[in-house]
Amino acid sequence: MPVPDEYHMHEPGKQPTDVLLLPSFTVVENVTPQLAPDLIEHFVNRSLTTTTPLGASSSQESQSLKEDKNGYHSSEQEQEQEQPAEIPHPASTSIASTPLKSHPCPHAAVILLCSQRTRDARCGQSAPLLRKEFERHLRPLGLYRDMDDKRPGGVGVYFISHVGGHKYSANVIVYRRRDFDWYKNEETRAADEEEGASQGIWLARVRPEECENIIRYTVLQGKVLKPETQLRAGFDRQRGLTSW
Repeated sequence: MPVPDEYHMHEPGKQPTDVLLLPSFTVVENVTPQLAPDLIEHFVNRSLTTTTPLGASSSQESQSLKEDKNGYHSSEQEQEQEQPAEIPHPASTSIASTPLKSHPCPHAAVILLCSQRTRDARCGQSAPLLRKEFERHLRPLGLYRDMDDKRPGGVGVYFISHVGGHKYSANVIVYRRRDFDWYKNEETRAADEEEGASQGIWLARVRPEECENIIRYTVLQGKVLKPETQLRAGFDRQRGLTSW
């Protein structure tokens, strides 16, 4: 992800950057190292997770899973007493106790490419080639987006740093919403916007010639064409599945 313009106006160690929080599709603006605790407390801890059922808020999930110090689930009445106010969704609110602000990411999906060549030279070589191919096939469909493109829908393609633990190169991680046209229904748009990603699919050993079918089937339909050789991990919140 590109850094904001403000990044270049501050001294090293104090430069702000934007954070894309997944699977909630939340963009947190102007995060500095000093504000990292606020990021964790007010956004990460309150966010949706890969096991949050579709249609449930992060606060509902945390309440249903709440246990006492002995490991037993509290009763509903006790939970209401202990947590009187519902935690707002971090993507749709400015929190008074922190200067950090956030907004929902407008993309329908993001494609993340492991690209840190200082950790794995193969990823540094494959990521630019894959990004070029993904962009080439997304543009004719009208789906290509960058971080400055505020149009709802579409697909963002971003470099990320090293994905820990992988032994295969050419790693591609797809996060996708359940409905690519979620923004067209005014009645459900707000709820669908906060729903986050319904699926996350981590592929490895991806070749440039496979990018077109990954867009056609994985990004747009949530299907994996070569699970035996390419699927590394993933989740499906609609079906309640996770695999790591």
